[in-house]
Amino acid sequence: MFKILDEGKNFSKSFFLVPHLIYQDDLNWVCVPDIAIKNIFNREGNPAIKSGDYNLWILYENGEPVGRIIAFWTESKSKNKRPYSGGISFFECIDSQEAANLLFDSAVEWLKAAGMQAVDGVIVPGENYNHWGILIDGFSKQGFGMPYNLPYYKKLFENYGFKVYFEQNSYHVDLSKEFPERHVKFAKHIVEKGDFSFGHAGKKMNQKDVRNTTIVFNDVWSAFHANHQFVEEEYFEKIVKELKPVSNPKFIWFAYKDDYPIGMAIAFPDLNLIFDKFKGKFHLLNKLKMVHKIKNVNRARLLVFGVNPKYHSSGVAGALFWKMTEAMKEEGIEELEMSWVGDYNPKVNRIYKHLGNSTHAKTHVTMRYIIDSDIIFERFTN
Repeated sequence: MFKILDEGKNFSKSFFLVPHLIYQDDLNWVCVPDIAIKNIFNREGNPAIKSGDYNLWILYENGEPVGRIIAFWTESKSKNKRPYSGGISFFECIDSQEAANLLFDSAVEWLKAAGMQAVDGVIVPGENYNHWGILIDGFSKQGFGMPYNLPYYKKLFENYGFKVYFEQNSYHVDLSKEFPERHVKFAKHIVEKGDFSFGHAGKKMNQKDVRNTTIVFNDVWSAFHANHQFVEEEYFEKIVKELKPVSNPKFIWFAYKDDYPIGMAIAFPDLNLIFDKFKGKFHLLNKLKMVHKIKNVNRARLLVFGVNPKYHSSGVAGALFWKMTEAMKEEGIEELEMSWVGDYNPKVNRIYKHLGNSTHAKTHVTMRYIIDSDIIFERFTN
């Protein structure tokens, strides 16, 4: 018999226990650190949720936790565009439609009471780099920040009434193989021509790096997203401070035109190669282990890659990517995961597919459920 408990904002031990029970025999699963989930819903640390609200539920069967869900909405994204949409995060559930429906019902009813007309999942408050989407293809060990779930999850969502809002494609690049000669030759030509300059982040990730990131992010994302909210430097200052211990400045590159930043490529070592043994715990001993082992990580994930639209036809994007990957090779990186690219961006998908040493590795989907019967479902097209 199932019993669902409204936990409010209480991240209890049972909440974090759920995935350990579901994936106990799955060698592909790597537990997201408990503190990482808490930080996402920390009003002081995440400005997105500061302007909204959230609630979580845990589902029990005969006293054992078998499911969990977080529902949330944010002022910036939920109430600036119709249909007003909230989200569900860190959903986990046994293979039972009855169990899943109890979790979905609780989240939907709470979001409906908050004025939401639609629900997106699985997503998080804030930017969509990490913990975004349901895995439907490529059930292997995921890079840090890329969700992993069992194959039946998509069925649970679809049977409730969720529909695919957009697909998210990820690619793996084998850096032990050479890029096609024509690609390298053209990238070198752009670099040597001198119209643009390139440089990686400073050793200590200084204020200049924060400023560059802010400028490129706002210039690029505002051009592609009509509802883009202008981001202040303070936002990236917090992120840089948190990521310093796990970042490598040679994985973070900027492109400049007359000293003005016009593009950036930001990648990080794949922390899942380390977190695999931590079981979600990030105490002092595990932090020390991470600092010690991170130098030996041979895999990285590209989180952000963007170039000012004014320079899309200049060749600067290819040169920026080449500079970054050459630096990664020198640091011992053998594989680069580029994730993720929405199906609404066919141009970038084509570029990633035809790099010469890349393969399509996996697909996630973001799904949407319509609460308001007067709203017609439409797929996301950017």
